[in-house]
Amino acid sequence: MYITCPECRSSFVVTPEQLGPSGRKVKCSKCQNIWHAQSEVANSVKIEPIVTADSQPMDAPAVGINLPALLPIKLPPYLCCLPILLIALIICASIAFYSDTIGLGNNHFSYSGITINDVNIEYKKEAAKVVVHYKIMNNSDSKAIMPLVRIRLFDKDHRVLQTHIENASVQLNPKQYVSIKTEFVSIPPSAQNIDITIGNKIDFLLR
Repeated sequence: MYITCPECRSSFVVTPEQLGPSGRKVKCSKCQNIWHAQSEVANSVKIEPIVTADSQPMDAPAVGINLPALLPIKLPPYLCCLPILLIALIICASIAFYSDTIGLGNNHFSYSGITINDVNIEYKKEAAKVVVHYKIMNNSDSKAIMPLVRIRLFDKDHRVLQTHIENASVQLNPKQYVSIKTEFVSIPPSAQNIDITIGNKIDFLLR
């Protein structure tokens, strides 16, 4: 199909696939004019060679000759900024994110002056129940609010079976502790590990 520059009336050979279903901006290679060319095949001009006894048929222009400069499609500005925002979010999350998880073998863990002490886990097989005893202690020299405590049960494939979040919001004086007991009932036989994490809602959302 052909498109014609509205300024210098130069004609160019293009294909509908180059313009797309909704057309695109093109630039005249002669006068540098820019316009939006539509890809309507019905409006394209078709030139048929005229053959007479005294003349030879005219060769149709080859595709790829006398083509206009097809301008690149511009992306919306927010799509260009999205990768930068995503990288910034990952960097900020990496700085704020750190491991604060303990397993069955540990009984002490620090979190900004707050520690988990004396972890004791009882597994009552007959009742299919797990009871977790532990202490949250403020080891700093100033008052502190007890953070959230999340306890999760995992199977051998590290899939979460049950989750409990303790949100006491207790204010702890320096060197003061609070004892907490958490019970898990109807424990499946596949439960093998316990994960205890202290933090805030953002920590639990990221992990």
